[in-house]
Amino acid sequence: MLIEVGPATLVLAGEKGGEVFPFERREIEAYVARILHEIGEALPILRQKAYRIKNMDYLPEPARRMIRAVKAIDEETLTPMAAVAGAVADLVKEHLSSSGEIDLLSVNNGGDISICNRSGRAMTIGIGDIGSRMPTPYVLKVGALRSFGVATSGFGGRSFTLGLADIVSVLADSAALADAAATLIANRTRSEAAGVVRRRARELDPLTDIPDELVTVDRGCLNTEAVVAAVINGKEEAEKLKSAGVIRDAVVILKGYMMHTLDEKSTIKLEVSHGSEENRDRC
Repeated sequence: MLIEVGPATLVLAGEKGGEVFPFERREIEAYVARILHEIGEALPILRQKAYRIKNMDYLPEPARRMIRAVKAIDEETLTPMAAVAGAVADLVKEHLSSSGEIDLLSVNNGGDISICNRSGRAMTIGIGDIGSRMPTPYVLKVGALRSFGVATSGFGGRSFTLGLADIVSVLADSAALADAAATLIANRTRSEAAGVVRRRARELDPLTDIPDELVTVDRGCLNTEAVVAAVINGKEEAEKLKSAGVIRDAVVILKGYMMHTLDEKSTIKLEVSHGSEENRDRC
């Protein structure tokens, strides 16, 4: 089911007893509208760096979710807006699954996905290319997880990035955490190259929550050295977050070069579903 409320476009999929679950559209739309209204009321707070926010008691639950997620990932550089799409997906998932009537539920909020999988059955999640809006050859095989989130960030996505990565996909215990982590890891995929152009975010969007940050607007033709350096920087940040226990795993891709945090202990496996693993042209 497609749900469109204000700036939010959600795709819902659910099963009960092997059958498609019948969602109540109007009730869901009303709930999403309430979440967005509460976020809107708190925007002056949510547009500042998370470390500045000391007291959350007076804020609505959506705002608190966003702040908690970002503080867990990196409160020094991120604003709570880095977790907004994931937090909305989590709240809708929890709202719809609270009755226990749904066996499998996926709430996809513009690519940030919150999943309830009560059976714990194995799932296959595709990794999409932000720039081309097409699937990549890579899929994540997820087993034994009953509640988790997946988010993807990178150059050409809905939000600004400070880095160069085509794709940063993160799996965490919530979509809010995955959303914030994907943003941070993508931001860390920086390296210097002649064709890279950066501008102050405020020059591109006067209402941005990161007005003074230098965001990437053009990557030019990246050489191999710049590509590898950027991917390594992203992987190192992902490893830190995994070691801290705030994400499960992450995949970083740029111009065909890929690194990830998956190991033999991961409940997630990375597979190639079609095509070739060979690196693409660098430009």
